[in-house]
Parts: sequence; C-alpha cells; structure tokens
Amino acid sequence: MNTRFLETLVMLDRLKSFRETAQMLCTTQAAVSKRIEALEEELGVQLVDRTQRALKLTIIGEQVVCQAEQMLALEKQLKLSVHPDAPPSGRVRIGVIETVVHTWLTPLIHMLSERLPAIEPDITVDTAHNLREQFRHRKFDMLIQNDDIADVACNDGATVTPLCRFPMLWIARPAVLPKARTLRLEDLERVPVLTFSRTSGPRAHVRALFAGRATEPRVCSFPSVQSIIQLTKGGFGVAAIPPIFVREELAEGYLEIRGGPALPPMVITVAHARDTAPAVHAVTKLTRAIVADYCAEAGEEWVSALSPAPLS
Repeated sequence: MNTRFLETLVMLDRLKSFRETAQMLCTTQAAVSKRIEALEEELGVQLVDRTQRALKLTIIGEQVVCQAEQMLALEKQLKLSVHPDAPPSGRVRIGVIETVVHTWLTPLIHMLSERLPAIEPDITVDTAHNLREQFRHRKFDMLIQNDDIADVACNDGATVTPLCRFPMLWIARPAVLPKARTLRLEDLERVPVLTFSRTSGPRAHVRALFAGRATEPRVCSFPSVQSIIQLTKGGFGVAAIPPIFVREELAEGYLEIRGGPALPPMVITVAHARDTAPAVHAVTKLTRAIVADYCAEAGEEWVSALSPAPLS
C-alpha cells in the first residue's frame, strides 16, 4: 500500500478541501483525487461521501483515517530507528504574529539556516486569532502567538511553552497628551487609542479599561504593527504597544512613554502537537535558545524571558 496515498487521505480529512490539500502536499487537485480513488479501489470501499456538498468522509473513511495515522506514525518511527543519528530534516510550517517579526524572527531564521540546514521553515504571519484557527485545523506544525490557547492545548493535545513577556505601555508624541502627569482615562478618551487587531487580547484589555464609562473611547485596531508605529509617530493618537518596537524613537525623544492605567503584558508562547516530528522539536528548542539570548541582550526593561535556554 502506498503510504503517500494514506498521507493524502489524512490531510484531506484535516483540511476538508481538495484544493488546500493539494497546496499543502505541493501537488494538483487532480492528483489528490486520483490518489483517493486509487486508495478506494485498493481497499474496495468508498472513503469520501460524494453525495454531500461539503467534503465529508464516510464512516469507513473515518475509520481508515485512524488506522492510516497509526501506520504513518509507525513508518516515521521505522525511519528514525534505521538512522537515529540523522539530523532533523523536512518542512516545518510555522505561524507567527507580527510582534515576532519585529523582534526576534530574523535571528531565528539565520540560526535555523546555520544550525539546522536540512530543515525548511515555512513562515506564515497573521493575527493571533487567524493563526489559532489554522493551528486548530493542523495547517501549522508550530504556532508562535500571544493570546491564550489553553482550549487548543486541551482539545488537540498540544504542548504550549511560554517564551517571553513584553510590557504593554502607553506611547505617543510628546505634544499629543497632557504634559508631565500620569494619564487618566479621561485623557485617553480625548484621543484615538491605537492597538492590535479587533480579535486580539491587547485590544480586549484596552477596551476593558473603559467598561461602564459614559464616554465611548476611540479604539483603533490594526493587524499591522508597522501601521500602529507610523500613526503614533505621525501624532495621530496614543499607542498601547510594547515599547521595544520604538526604542530608537524613544531614545531620540521623538516619542515618549507615559504612565497610565495598567495593561497586562504580552506573553509570547510556542505550541506544537505532542506527537510532532523531530524537526519541529528541534526548531522549538532552537527558538527557546534564540528568545533567551534576545531577552538577555535587550534587557528586562524591554522584554523578559519566561523559558530558560535549553541545554545543548
């Protein structure tokens, strides 16, 4: 039996789409269909319910998927047992939030190329909400994001490791806010408040500050960190972001940090399935090391490590 056909069936069950399965396996929809048909012919059963508009496996198809996953896991173990000292290799699909792009993603990619050259990182940058949904459907091997994913960990058997913590502070052009005093809610109600996307934890924390007040604040949400930075530099409003994004502007006095209502820090975590491939474990271990080095170099004023660097 061709294990590539079994892999195709498992992927089709996870993604519920011939098109997305073809993209994930770097092939065509026609090739995916032919693999499923060949598997059905070999087993003598129908695996896909073709009477439904939405893609759905038959009851027997669902049973075959369970067995196929076990066979693929055994195949992986067999290959590892034959070459136990082989370096980890293959594609690792990583979903990351933009905060990581603006901090330690570049040193991570450089170090992956240097230390794990047989691994191909496939990076997707998106909001935490969108990334979680894709991770839930197993479109990523690793998820690096900032919102709570305890439900994903419990339901899908994921391992979640805290990496670092960024303080969330109020930042603006000096002329935008009242001078030399701690900001009050009424100060923040007079100017636009800039923060992350509408589905993000940081935005929810900002909104919660104004719960029950008569005045509705102007909370402007952006999925792009760069958009928040540019608007803040342009004097459009006050930003609730990690100050590490604008270290140079703060040092030059172009922007300033202001005291105000406390906001929870942004905690970055990495998640992956417990039964994941050795390549994913290797990338996770290297990520922890890179983050620990980044935090030590930047200093706790800007970011603090939550996971010690793993032993080599």
